[in-house]
Amino acid sequence: MTNDEEESPGVPSRSAHGAWNDTDAQALLGLLLATLRRYGVAFIDLEGRVRGWSEGCHAITGFAADDVLGHSAAVLFTPEDVARELHMHEMNSARLLGHSEDERWHMRKDGSRFWASGITLLLGTTERPLAFAKLFRDATHLRLRMDSLENEVRQMRKERSDRDVFLATIAHELRNPLQPMSVATHLLGEACDQARHGQAVKILDRQLGFIERLVEDLIDMTRLGQGRMAIDLRRVELQRLLQDAADSRNEAARAKGIALACIVPPVPITVEVDPARFDQVVVNLLNNAIKFTPDGGRVTLLANVDQTHFTVRVQDTGRGISAELQPRLFTMFTQADPVQTGRGQGLGIGLALVKELVSLHHGSVEVRSEGAGRGSEFLVRIPLEQPVAFEGRSDDEPSPA
Repeated sequence: MTNDEEESPGVPSRSAHGAWNDTDAQALLGLLLATLRRYGVAFIDLEGRVRGWSEGCHAITGFAADDVLGHSAAVLFTPEDVARELHMHEMNSARLLGHSEDERWHMRKDGSRFWASGITLLLGTTERPLAFAKLFRDATHLRLRMDSLENEVRQMRKERSDRDVFLATIAHELRNPLQPMSVATHLLGEACDQARHGQAVKILDRQLGFIERLVEDLIDMTRLGQGRMAIDLRRVELQRLLQDAADSRNEAARAKGIALACIVPPVPITVEVDPARFDQVVVNLLNNAIKFTPDGGRVTLLANVDQTHFTVRVQDTGRGISAELQPRLFTMFTQADPVQTGRGQGLGIGLALVKELVSLHHGSVEVRSEGAGRGSEFLVRIPLEQPVAFEGRSDDEPSPA
């Protein structure tokens, strides 16, 4: 070393022959441990007590050397792992194999957890072990990324499963009307009396109406998913809307011998809704009630009002709904698996559409049922006036000239 050269603090000098002795190597090791902050290096004796603690350990865990020296290395492990003695298992594996790689959650001083990725090395030999060196780093960001990718994979699998169920079920739903339509077409193709001709026309009209409603529901769910559904708010009479919806379902109820009643307050109630979308809500709920009510049952449509909201209830004496199914009932495809739901085959989009349309009206919908065979009730609650600027007109007002 020349007179102009200065020795860097903490760095050992070399001998005249350029070689390092053991003291130099120890000094270099100390310098490495002091400056390596992204990686932790801990020395642990054969009894599992911490004997060395680097600045990296402190930076990662928050534990200072005085907090852990002489204490069990279990301080780094989660309580559940300590209960399984996995901290000892890690050292036992290193003692037998020379090293032990591991990835698991570890503890910080503040009680939070981090995902540790590292290795435990045996110092010495398997015949004459001296101690262990545990090298680790904080890989929480990698663990969280992995969890995110795993969640994405699970979501993609679920979506693919839902799609498969959807395609199979829609094929079933669209096939149902084909047989009666085929029969009606056959009748129309033959010479038949006026009564049978009228019966065939009614069959075709009913089945075409079913297909039309199914297609419209599918289109509306697509619009909602794309955020393109808009509502046209108007001030209309609630009683008239509900009676029209009930009248449209009378024939379907009569076909099953179901008594359909509409009970509304005697004084007209003016509400602010999109008449067409609100009709969809009520009709879907009535269709659902009629579908799952046995022949000879009863379906009731009721309305009420308070100072700020109006409520619509659809009650039935049908199959009822299990407590497990109720929280998922307004989710797309819930009814698609008849084994799980016990509610028969169906796309399960009607109630999902109801929830979305009610939400567009700043309202809520819920289901109540005491269980299988105990009937069910759907309750819709919507503000009398929507919390948005209203510039529409009443249906009763004349159009501008």
